[in-house]
Amino acid sequence: MKRLMLLLLLAISTGCEIEIKTDFDINKEKKDAEQKAEAIEAKIERKEEAQVAYDKGMEFAIVQDWDHAIECYTVAIDLDPESSRAFFGRGIAQGGSGEFSKAIEDLSEAIKIDPDYHDAYRFRASAYGTSGNYDAAINDFSEAIRIEPENPGSYYSRGVKYSRLGKYKRAVTDFSEAIRLETTNPLVYLLRGYVYHEQGEAEKAKTDFEVARSMGLVR
Repeated sequence: MKRLMLLLLLAISTGCEIEIKTDFDINKEKKDAEQKAEAIEAKIERKEEAQVAYDKGMEFAIVQDWDHAIECYTVAIDLDPESSRAFFGRGIAQGGSGEFSKAIEDLSEAIKIDPDYHDAYRFRASAYGTSGNYDAAINDFSEAIRIEPENPGSYYSRGVKYSRLGKYKRAVTDFSEAIRLETTNPLVYLLRGYVYHEQGEAEKAKTDFEVARSMGLVR
């Protein structure tokens, strides 16, 4: 008792506050801790259920059953709205079913969650390109190249979009970089040859066509 009185006198004289926990405080802290633990456990369970739905969506997507894939990915998103993979998967399924606007929306959400999602940029670029928005497609392929600069597919695809816009010099630059990274793709030689032809560079076009032919693409 004397010890408690001394502490109180000390607190009063120094202006300090002494925190004395009551049974109510202790019970409240215990209840709060239990609620946090339950919330964490529920979140883990939702993520596990979301993974099951995502895996099922993948199975449907592999066989191009887009409608069922979309349903499964939607369940996964409802359970785990921060899953960039689920939005990406649904975006691919939307594109597969011809719903390119919806595909762009889902792929944009995947990128919002994960700004360095390389494949999401590439597939959104394809969706933009199919919709005729070549400038947006080029921007997305450029982002994909920023993230994975050694991926020849992004240079090839961006080169195709540049050629569609008549920007042949940039197309040649991208096709040439794709060839540097992967020399075994005859289609890149064929398309670069086409661009050379459009530029009036007949000899360069002929050389590329011959390479493509030697690889069995052109007869």
